[in-house]
Amino acid sequence: MLSLNTEDVEVLETLDTELQTVKVHRNDMTFKVRWNNETVLLHIEVQTHDSRDKPMPLRVLSYGAELLLRYELPVYSVVLYLSPDAGQTDPGGYSYGNDQFGLHHKYQVIRLAELEGETFLDTAPVGLLPFTLLMTPPGGITSEVWLQKCVKKVESAPVDTETRGTLFFALSTFGSLVYHPSLIQKHILEEMMQESPFYEIVIQRGIEKGALENSIKNILSVLTKRFPLEDIQPVRNILESNQDLDRLSNLLFSAIDTPSIETFLQEVETSEK
Repeated sequence: MLSLNTEDVEVLETLDTELQTVKVHRNDMTFKVRWNNETVLLHIEVQTHDSRDKPMPLRVLSYGAELLLRYELPVYSVVLYLSPDAGQTDPGGYSYGNDQFGLHHKYQVIRLAELEGETFLDTAPVGLLPFTLLMTPPGGITSEVWLQKCVKKVESAPVDTETRGTLFFALSTFGSLVYHPSLIQKHILEEMMQESPFYEIVIQRGIEKGALENSIKNILSVLTKRFPLEDIQPVRNILESNQDLDRLSNLLFSAIDTPSIETFLQEVETSEK
């Protein structure tokens, strides 16, 4: 064949040439930076665990190609693994082919568990302090002592109270990946995080989620008591997809008066339209 300059080619299948481009893929962080006197894109993927959907090399290649196509600038990618057991088999690149055809793509892999934590605790910018709990602690100290050192470093950081609260909130969040929650709660108290706007958002979402769960629980309890022989699983499924607290409150009154499960489901479906 002319394309490959050889006749030793077997066509296995003719593939669809219409590529679906409407699906949105969002990478974690991308920055336009000046590096080595060149304007480039720095693309950072943060991974708690290994990639489950697609292999990480293919994901990074896909993101890089999209960024290159959109901005027409060199793309340098970094994959940051948070959990100690994550990224151990990430090759940091993807390649195939030979001198005539092929692809060779490389990116940097950073596993926090392989970094010396004390070095970063002493010299890194304050923005990196929340990651120190995921790094290797100094030899000869327990994990709890290391946690205490990280907390004290945040306490003494030269930042305002709101930033300090955010640092504590992030330290607690990332630390929970490797430390038992009771140990985190022992040394990072709630009042230490309260000044953070992110903490307030999480708390508010938690309250809203609890209210939604209680409303659904109350509706199901009423229906179970009124119709003990009926299957209420279809009701549970449709209610759990509802995120409107006012609507759930109204449906509780409907559950008290409805003559049957079927009628209640019809009312739920009608109210969704």
